[in-house]
Amino acid sequence: MRVHSSDVQVFVNDQRIPAINSLGVNSTKEIHDIPRLGVSHITDKILGPNQNSTIALEAILTTGATGIDPFYSFQQMQSGFLSTGKFEFKVKDLAGVTTISGASLTSYTVDGSVGEAVSETTQYIGDGAIFTPAGALVTDNQSTDQFGGFFVPQKIQITTSTNGEEGIDSDSLYIQSFSLSVDVGKNPVTRLGTRTPQFRYPEMPANGSLDFKVIKNKVTGINISSLVCSSGVIKIDLKDNENNSVIDFTTSGCSLESIDETTRLDDNTEIAFSYNFPIIK
Repeated sequence: MRVHSSDVQVFVNDQRIPAINSLGVNSTKEIHDIPRLGVSHITDKILGPNQNSTIALEAILTTGATGIDPFYSFQQMQSGFLSTGKFEFKVKDLAGVTTISGASLTSYTVDGSVGEAVSETTQYIGDGAIFTPAGALVTDNQSTDQFGGFFVPQKIQITTSTNGEEGIDSDSLYIQSFSLSVDVGKNPVTRLGTRTPQFRYPEMPANGSLDFKVIKNKVTGINISSLVCSSGVIKIDLKDNENNSVIDFTTSGCSLESIDETTRLDDNTEIAFSYNFPIIK
């Protein structure tokens, strides 16, 4: 079910994010069991030092003057995915405000398919959520968002500049979908006597993945001889009916990991390509 923007609004560092499709806030307490000598059951529990909450958001990417891959833009302001910078999220509804401070990115995914809107899913981990009735939405807060438009790609083109030969030519393939994903684990650094981390630093090495599916037509064989150590740049170009580029994503240092070809009765044969790339900032 789509979250209605007039009833629920999401803010990052006090800037409202439009086109939110869904959201979820999770708070799980870190608890340590304290047993006692001579007792067979747990008698006491204490809170651990790393109390946190996570917020997961799905947004539809839009075109026009608004931008808009808002979460990628925020990450760039904090020097990229590997930054230890912090964000403050506020989820406002008619009941009150949920605030998660000290939040940092743990996952970022963009999914696109021919004929469907491009969506983005992100997850952040931050300090424990705080709930307050003050600041709840009222009628005057309701607004009408205006965008340049929601983009539904009619053609997806893959441009590769890899060192190895994988036996494909993107101009001759019907690319159906792609998924670009970044996952960055965050290790908390907590001072003695406190329950929330001072900051969270990224686990290294960090890697992302790129997957896309094509309909097999002219390909008669796939050369995987350079499966190991071939790397390069891959650009995903999303185009409209007039073959004009509207949104594009570029990854560098890509290396091919796997190729999966599947055939189903009375359906097209699909080939799925999976790449891995390093996250350097």
